[in-house]
Amino acid sequence: MSINTTEQMRAELSQRIKAAGLEGQCLCDGAFQATVAIIAEAPGEREVETGRPLVGGSGSKLWEVLRGFKVNRTDVYITNVSKRQVSLGNDKRHPINRHELESWYSLLQWELEQLPNLQYVLILGNLALQALLGRNGITDWRGSVIDHELPNGRKIRFVCTYNPAMVLRDPLTEIAFKLDCSKLRKVMDGNYNIIPVISHINPTFGEAMSYLDHVQGEQEPIAYDTEIISNETACIGFANNPNEGMCISWRNRSDAMYTVPEERELRRRIQRLVADPDVRLIPQNGMFDASWLAYKDRIVVKRHWLDTMLAHHTLYPLLPHNLGFITTQYTNRPFYKNEKSDWKDGDETPDPETGYAGIDRFWHYNVQDCCNTWSAAFSMLGELKQQKLDTFFFDHVMRVQPHLVRMTVGGVLIDTELKSGMVSSLQDDLHTLLKDFHQAVADATGEDDYKPNPRSVKDMSELLFNKLRLVGRGASTNKENRDNMYAHPATTEPKRKVLRALNEYATEQKFFSTYATSGIDEDDRMRCTYNQTGVQSAPGRLSSSGMLWGHWENGEFIHHGMNLQNQPDRAHAMFIADPGYGFGYFDMSQAEARVVGWIANIIKWIDQFERARIDGGYDAHRALASEMFGVPYDEVPTYDRYSTADGHPPPPGIGEFTPTIRYIAKRCRHGLNYRMGPERLSATTGLDLAAATTAYRIYHRQTPELQQWWKDVEQEVREHGTLFNAMGRRWLLMQRMGPEALESIVAFKPQSFVGDWLQRVIYMAEDDPRWPSTARMALNIHDALVVLAPLPKVELCLSIALKYAGEEVQMPYKNKGMIKHRGLIIPSDAKISVPNDRGFHSWGSLKKASVEAAA
Repeated sequence: MSINTTEQMRAELSQRIKAAGLEGQCLCDGAFQATVAIIAEAPGEREVETGRPLVGGSGSKLWEVLRGFKVNRTDVYITNVSKRQVSLGNDKRHPINRHELESWYSLLQWELEQLPNLQYVLILGNLALQALLGRNGITDWRGSVIDHELPNGRKIRFVCTYNPAMVLRDPLTEIAFKLDCSKLRKVMDGNYNIIPVISHINPTFGEAMSYLDHVQGEQEPIAYDTEIISNETACIGFANNPNEGMCISWRNRSDAMYTVPEERELRRRIQRLVADPDVRLIPQNGMFDASWLAYKDRIVVKRHWLDTMLAHHTLYPLLPHNLGFITTQYTNRPFYKNEKSDWKDGDETPDPETGYAGIDRFWHYNVQDCCNTWSAAFSMLGELKQQKLDTFFFDHVMRVQPHLVRMTVGGVLIDTELKSGMVSSLQDDLHTLLKDFHQAVADATGEDDYKPNPRSVKDMSELLFNKLRLVGRGASTNKENRDNMYAHPATTEPKRKVLRALNEYATEQKFFSTYATSGIDEDDRMRCTYNQTGVQSAPGRLSSSGMLWGHWENGEFIHHGMNLQNQPDRAHAMFIADPGYGFGYFDMSQAEARVVGWIANIIKWIDQFERARIDGGYDAHRALASEMFGVPYDEVPTYDRYSTADGHPPPPGIGEFTPTIRYIAKRCRHGLNYRMGPERLSATTGLDLAAATTAYRIYHRQTPELQQWWKDVEQEVREHGTLFNAMGRRWLLMQRMGPEALESIVAFKPQSFVGDWLQRVIYMAEDDPRWPSTARMALNIHDALVVLAPLPKVELCLSIALKYAGEEVQMPYKNKGMIKHRGLIIPSDAKISVPNDRGFHSWGSLKKASVEAAA
């Protein structure tokens, strides 16, 4: 039968579906003669009702976006992979098996072969990606334009993107979805050219040296990239243009690429290149490349010119910043990052797209990274200039990076003897705590042989909900919900004893597994990576994480380092200064709350904070508690919890460890500024819900400026789509204005400013001519910095850091519709280390010190 219309296609499809024993609830639609086909995954309820694909909510979103690129429903052919409603992911309502999927795949390929003018296909979602290209992972492949043949040999150009239903579920994907749809228009107009990367791999010594001379001599910016195999540097790639580069690898399949003298000379040549102050280096995540090369290869990279990951984060803080995403945004090249892991040593079958085989695929991948990084850098440079973010980016974001690299590479010395003793002691303690937990379980259940594993979520769910019948909020077994169970009136004392034992075991087990047994480097130092893009909700704040290097132990690779910003107090003693050195520490006092007070124009807060800054004995949190609870300032406790052991016995009727009104006021000030509700306040303070609700109402009744500030911020975003902090960092609206978006919106200015201000302190202090060359910043912990310096220089370094931390900054605020500015000075509390009982200056032996800020 000859098929010439969409109606005839529906009829033939219906017969073929029945013949295959399948169910067809929604067939095809649109223009049979079209050059474009749009392939979705499966129909939804609305599509099944009407028998037409893409007419529901996700279809509405698709056509809304495509109309912006002059692509209309009547101009394209539309179908689904599966012609019946199926469940994908975790939805089990409409199951489908692999055999049925294969039948739909074959039917879809036949269907497309019948379209006489088909040239382009828009793939929507992972199922369509699998059916037509045999690939998996739409999050990776979205944005890719791929030339591929149908089974009948016809060449089609495929454009890959998300299922629009995902865009409705996750608004942050909408930007990428629109970008992908714009590529369909470019493809249709013939304006989409894919230029393959030319890779020079396996160079001889002479070729490698000549290439390095060439790229340095041309004086163009140079992108570089380091690749790792088995915890060692496998290769370093370079490119000074978007289409061609070289991978210098140290080995081939079986042998070293160079003699020892040649490799030594090549490494020296690379060192001269990356240390040249006139060379503009472009990395993607240069924190990794620079710290890895410095630690593993002793190749010290000077300050980078433009890091594409950081540039992308500056422009679009809420989007992904990996090179795969960036490549699809700024180049015409399809997804290729799978090539890093897909190659197999010894497999000489050439890749059908690149022609490379075996490990040569990996070397080619390295050059692709360099070329795509170079290409993206110049697109982002134009955007930074156009959007007037270039000065902030180069003078602040890129300026601090080499200082963070130095912090990472330097690390902090570990008292290994103390660490080993701590591990041994904790193992004994955990054994005892486990016995106590099982005894409490036996007492509560009456089952002496019942030994649930406290580290198993399944076992804990069975124990808490089925055996003990505890009532929490939901089915979670985490600490927060265990506290809810503990506070529930129906929980008896034996069951509370189980929860106490479980909490104590969980606390010690976390400390043991996360902190006490963490991997350290061969030089007995602990290192962490400081991530400038690490806190999505507060761009500008640093996060920290472990290193990519490590060691093998009993067949398991142990990564070294860890997040050093959340170390519990008892772990601090492990971190010690080098011989002859000490630690200096300062913490910016109530920094975020001060910023909120200034930008929300809360005059009474400003007065309290300024009095506390000038009069060191005045406590702004006690002042807030006095106001909230109607208690004279002098009667407000100076501590956070009642504890007889600490000399703070609770008053009659109040239990041990109950939070004081000072603590409640402090938590309100730190949490309720950003739309936190009573339930979360209850969870973070340990207050029951009624007390937390009362505190919430008092706080907002006495501070009406906060909710007005929220409205002003929301209005600013609705009008401009952007926010800027006082340092010049931008937040860009990229999602619908729902509750989660509103919370991050109001928190952005104070949280990101404090993070940026602290980073400014790092480079201003270390670039100060008085700063000793033998000193450096060693740690960042939230709003605090730790300095490592020779003992006679610790106070000098602290004084320099305090100078920049305490400089006045003009904070904008809104008053009667007008934007005004008021100067803010954030004070800091200083400490200096003293020898501990083992004779070491440690992070745990810091003592309060009076240090004047340098002039």
